[in-house]
Amino acid sequence: MLVLKFLRFLSGYVSLIAEGGFPERFINLCRLRGILLWELRCKDGVITACMGRKDYLKIRPVAKKSGMRVRIKKKSGLPFFLDRHSRRIGVVIGICFCVASLSILSTRIWSIDVSGNICVPSEEILEVFEELGVRKGAAADKINISAVENSALIKLSDIAWLNVNISGSAAMIEVRERGAADEKDEDDTPSDIVAARDGQIVILRPFNGTQEQKIGNPVLKGDLLISGIEENKDLTVSFCRAKGYVAARTNRKIGVSRSREIKAEMPVGTKKSYIVDFLDFSIPLGKISDAAYREKRQLRINGVTLPFGFTECTETRYAEKTLRLTQEQAKMLAMLEFYEKCTEEFRGLKVEKHEISFAQDEKGCSVGGNFVCIENIGEERKMQIEETLFK
Repeated sequence: MLVLKFLRFLSGYVSLIAEGGFPERFINLCRLRGILLWELRCKDGVITACMGRKDYLKIRPVAKKSGMRVRIKKKSGLPFFLDRHSRRIGVVIGICFCVASLSILSTRIWSIDVSGNICVPSEEILEVFEELGVRKGAAADKINISAVENSALIKLSDIAWLNVNISGSAAMIEVRERGAADEKDEDDTPSDIVAARDGQIVILRPFNGTQEQKIGNPVLKGDLLISGIEENKDLTVSFCRAKGYVAARTNRKIGVSRSREIKAEMPVGTKKSYIVDFLDFSIPLGKISDAAYREKRQLRINGVTLPFGFTECTETRYAEKTLRLTQEQAKMLAMLEFYEKCTEEFRGLKVEKHEISFAQDEKGCSVGGNFVCIENIGEERKMQIEETLFK
């Protein structure tokens, strides 16, 4: 049924109304002359029906013999459409251009999505694949997926596995990042474990090498904790890479000052600009600053990403002003900066004791703290081995 409607659309057809005279005679004469009628209805002597464009040219003698007055209600189909727009060259050219564009674009990549990455930025992955030919606007059938995957794995050292799947006009890149278990430490260069800072040893566990200190000993920065020289049973020595865990009780001091007068940049206005995106091409509509915040939006229809989109660029203008804080505001800012610094400084450490002090005057506020911590002070240091030949 759908094919029949399409064929009738290509050849063209008319919807007509016939009234007066003898409707039965009109229908019989049409059948005898091979004029096909469909969607035929007759009510109160008025006939409505559809017939082919060429059959309508034969209807005049039939209407005359049956006494019916025939008039066209509607013309439908491709021939009538082209006839109405035959003088509008631009419309015809536009239709041809649209059909040609859709035919070409259907073989190109419209969108590229990356999934499975956490530490490696998507921009870095897309940049590598763009160098290998997987970019917006590239011909999908000319991409050698196997060769691209192998080359990308070589260039992306932090990626352990990846897969490229091209479905229609969309390319999906799935990756799996290389974890700690994938990285093998094969460096066997002889080394020592030394103290990274002053402290008193509370835990000492050598895994490889010779222990040089005892629990409870105070050590200074740079003191040897675990030696990479091992003495064998035959009184000879061998060099190795020292390994171990050394925790010590250390003292740390943190101080922060905040003035009541601060210089701050205050927003004074915003300006929005747009960039039209088509495949890998971008057309800026106006002058756009590099510092503008950009939000890219891609057109989608029924979940399908189209090759068209736009980027909204928002530029915020700032002016520098000097602000005078109250004592409470200065204290809050100093404490906030102090706790942020403590969070960064004591990440992975255990704080046993702490003393925090405040000092405040007309100029500002200062916060200081003394901390006693338990931390790993072991630091690897490569050994400098010199060989002397005795003759």
